[in-house]
Amino acid sequence: MIEPGEALEIVLRKTPRLEAIVVPLAEADGAVLAEAVASDADLPPFDKSAMDGFAVRAEDLARLPAELIVGESLPAGTAPARRVERGTCARIMTGAPVPAGADVVVRVEHTGPAAAGAGRVRILRSDLPRRNICIRGEDVRQGETVLQIGRLLGPAAIGLLASVGRGEVRIVRRPAVAVLATGDELVSVSAVPGPGQIRDANSWSLLACLGRAGARAEHLGVARDTEDDLRKKIARGMKRDVLLVSGGVSVGDWDLVPKVLRSLGVEVHFAAIRMKPGKPTLFGTHGRGLVFGLPGNPVSTLVAFHLFVRPALRKMMGRADAGPPTVPATLAAETLVRGDRRAFLPAVLRREGETWAAEVIATRGSADLVGFSRAGALVALESGLHPAGTRVEAYPLGVPF
Repeated sequence: MIEPGEALEIVLRKTPRLEAIVVPLAEADGAVLAEAVASDADLPPFDKSAMDGFAVRAEDLARLPAELIVGESLPAGTAPARRVERGTCARIMTGAPVPAGADVVVRVEHTGPAAAGAGRVRILRSDLPRRNICIRGEDVRQGETVLQIGRLLGPAAIGLLASVGRGEVRIVRRPAVAVLATGDELVSVSAVPGPGQIRDANSWSLLACLGRAGARAEHLGVARDTEDDLRKKIARGMKRDVLLVSGGVSVGDWDLVPKVLRSLGVEVHFAAIRMKPGKPTLFGTHGRGLVFGLPGNPVSTLVAFHLFVRPALRKMMGRADAGPPTVPATLAAETLVRGDRRAFLPAVLRREGETWAAEVIATRGSADLVGFSRAGALVALESGLHPAGTRVEAYPLGVPF
């Protein structure tokens, strides 16, 4: 067995970064930017009103209340036709260009009907020193870099790309990942299990993880415990950037995956890690492709994914901070870890002032998806008795990729 930290170091050292491709903006969410992006215009592109109200001259607000002549109405998307002169104003909507001459927008809530009747407005409050105007170029100037290479693209960044006219963008290609479950005992999710059978849960957990990680996932189904079926399905999965095989990687009579992988030219770099759950985790490479052999127990599979597979995917997609994200926390209650392997225990994190408290969830072992489904993090502990308040390393499970 090797240590978890050594296993992660091997995985990241052997993982290549994928090439850059150009995609439509609609396909860029969750990808990593492979180029620096500059603005093609000032943002905002003109002085615009920050709210609905009246564009006025500040000098006309020296004495309040003040009655002003309303010269024109400016909805968003229209250009002003006249200048605001002394004693006049313009009705203006949020986002509309501020007409020349005006230097403050008085919000509509601070106005009322004028005594002189139609075509005039009564200003009740000035809103000064606030101007309620977004100044041209105050967010960014034309030619200024707005997004750096290596940026993970989310909704705000996608909107920013659209605002600077980028209908296409260069990103690091998303990895193509094949998922294969193994075992004669497995049946599909829609089947009624017979004696000795269980439904395939691992494939669906992994597919969900891959979707959140931004990868392109392919489900290869279930391989039976025969070398022929395993070889055929594994060979198909090896055509992708990454192959995830769950089950069949331990040392039992029917654990044939390591033998088949080697027969197909996979170089196995490790096949056991000093951790629980997840000891029989395998990692290998072939050319630029990666193969992970994950334990058959569903919790073990998920723990191994978060600790090793997700960091590999992050590196492939160009993330400098490959992984896995951690936060410092303290144990909420005394916790005993038996055995000689480092434990990664499911936990709930809750905020306590400036720190996080980790409440370890009691489970029935590495097959207990019911217990693990309540977890928001993993807590790493060595063997022994750990009193409440012990500082621990926590791995949030819900951290965005």
